[in-house]
Amino acid sequence: MTGTAELEPDLASRAELLRRWRKFGAPIPDALLAALLAFAALLDFLTPEQLARIPPMFVASRDQLFFLLIVEGGFLMMQGTLVDIATRLKKRPPVWVIPIIIALVAVFSGHSFEILRFAWALGAAVFIPLLLSLLERGAVLWNMPNRTRIQKIAARALIANRITTGLALAGLMTLLMLTGVATDGWPPLAAGAIYFAVAAFDDWRVRGRKFAERPRVLFRFDPMHIDYLDSL
Repeated sequence: MTGTAELEPDLASRAELLRRWRKFGAPIPDALLAALLAFAALLDFLTPEQLARIPPMFVASRDQLFFLLIVEGGFLMMQGTLVDIATRLKKRPPVWVIPIIIALVAVFSGHSFEILRFAWALGAAVFIPLLLSLLERGAVLWNMPNRTRIQKIAARALIANRITTGLALAGLMTLLMLTGVATDGWPPLAAGAIYFAVAAFDDWRVRGRKFAERPRVLFRFDPMHIDYLDSL
């Protein structure tokens, strides 16, 4: 009995450590992308002498960052559809069904399909990693059905806020173009930095106790209806 009594606090402390790691560790990828995009945007404001001190590989990688933003924007609505489906499934679908669902969603999502066609034209070095990224996004169909209700609401809130942020920034970029401001340099990179910074903060937010007690979107606009979990 004593051994069991000692084990319970230990398990509780491990669970708390795991919860904290998930809360602070999960936002790290988006936070790093935000920092990388912000630094890439700042390159346009450096003098030639300052720019010469930057590793050439980093300067050349800006094209890859632009492509990353195109992929994120093009797959955003499709990701919302996948999350909507996954959070409303009561059980996992058969493994062989998941690629079919992903393919159907991609085909009926115009932007996603166009990005895949564009990647195909660029060759296997671009298309295969993009296809793997698409399958990784589709893994939500396998992982989400067994999650708790609050975890499903959190997933819906995350993608809802990404969509809201993406639409707002896309609208801002369109306005800049209509007013004659060039948008082929630092502006899209800065917009991407804001997008991923907001996503990182939101990923941290939905893992907290306040969200569990009162689930809501970061902004007032809720394109996903985050508490709508009726079965398909």
